[in-house]
Amino acid sequence: MKESLASKLDSDDHNKIPPVHIERWPSETPLQVLLVFVSLAIWGLIILSIIGLIYALAIGAFIFSVHLMSVAHVRGSAVRLGPDQFPELYQRIRELAAKAGLRNAPDAYLMQAGGTLNAFATKFLRSKMIILYSDLLDACGENVAARDMIIGHELGHIKEGHLNWTWLHAPGSFVPFLGAAYSRAREYTCDRYGAALCGDKRGALVGLAILSAGRKRGPSVNLQALVQQKNDMNTGWLTLARWLMGHPPLCDRIAALDPDLAGNLQDSFWAPARALAIVGTVGLLPLLVSSMLFVRVWPEVEAALDQAALARQDNSALVETEAFATVREDFGTLSDLIEEFRQRTGRLPENSQAVYSAWRKLRVNQPEPIDPYDGLRYGYVAVGAFYYLTSSGLDGLSDTEDDLTFDSWQSSLFVAASH
Repeated sequence: MKESLASKLDSDDHNKIPPVHIERWPSETPLQVLLVFVSLAIWGLIILSIIGLIYALAIGAFIFSVHLMSVAHVRGSAVRLGPDQFPELYQRIRELAAKAGLRNAPDAYLMQAGGTLNAFATKFLRSKMIILYSDLLDACGENVAARDMIIGHELGHIKEGHLNWTWLHAPGSFVPFLGAAYSRAREYTCDRYGAALCGDKRGALVGLAILSAGRKRGPSVNLQALVQQKNDMNTGWLTLARWLMGHPPLCDRIAALDPDLAGNLQDSFWAPARALAIVGTVGLLPLLVSSMLFVRVWPEVEAALDQAALARQDNSALVETEAFATVREDFGTLSDLIEEFRQRTGRLPENSQAVYSAWRKLRVNQPEPIDPYDGLRYGYVAVGAFYYLTSSGLDGLSDTEDDLTFDSWQSSLFVAASH
């Protein structure tokens, strides 16, 4: 019976109340188009990167879980308005929804929030809802227009589709300046809805003033003086802060609803210029520091590169020497010995001493291979099932750039500096 009554009320609302027509804030649509293009580009990059896609899915799952818990808290702990639960407020929300042009009124909840003056619209899957903080409604008191301004603002978010395709907009929303600018434009649009739906400009402005000064003093705020506080924001740093804010300052929102309150007040040219200078400086500073460091260390880098080039030339000359041919032949002989030892014992020699001990047993009366560059035994290291043979190279010193190494895994001989 109650559902039938609610359906009838919805039908009556739409039949009797002509919907209002609200123009979006001028910058909202262009910013939305730009945001979608940027978001699609970011999504493309994420999809092309498996790691990026995994991170995106993990972050998405976390955000969904948090949102799910928030919705569960509202539905389970807040008071859902209905014909038997604050029916006058419930009916007024239905009337305002019909006036906004919504086919179906969203679910509405009343919730206390420890003194916070706020309200918001949200969505879970296909279900849309508005949440009104009881402290804000109490602050509006008997001022019905101020209350309707708050409700109308949230209905505007639903009417304009601000809750739709949030997953598509998500990457662009995190882009500095762009996401915040789009969010601010949406707030201005919804303020227009609030003012139109409440039908009382003064009441709408009082509703915003209550958000600023609270229940007792909000209705008596000097709105013109509050708008004049825009002058306090005309600095480079504060202008930059405004560009990063998702909600416009209340002095700007009030001025947007009633430009006459601004009088002859004009936005400063120098404040945005200084803000751009700050952005440019912050953005260019790392580049300038990097350039200075590069100029300072470049001579050392260049010297190292020259030294490496000389080492490569020395190694190229090394390949042509008779000693190199001897090393290559000895590596082949030692490799044959090591493989024979492996076949006999089922393991590799433990160290260089074991290699030469095996030589004396398996190569009786044959002279030990000696590194022609330093006159010492060749180096040997076993790593798992593979091993390395090393020669000191042209400089006669071990662990330097011209060392020669035989890698049993690749069955190749290479010069350390060129490998």
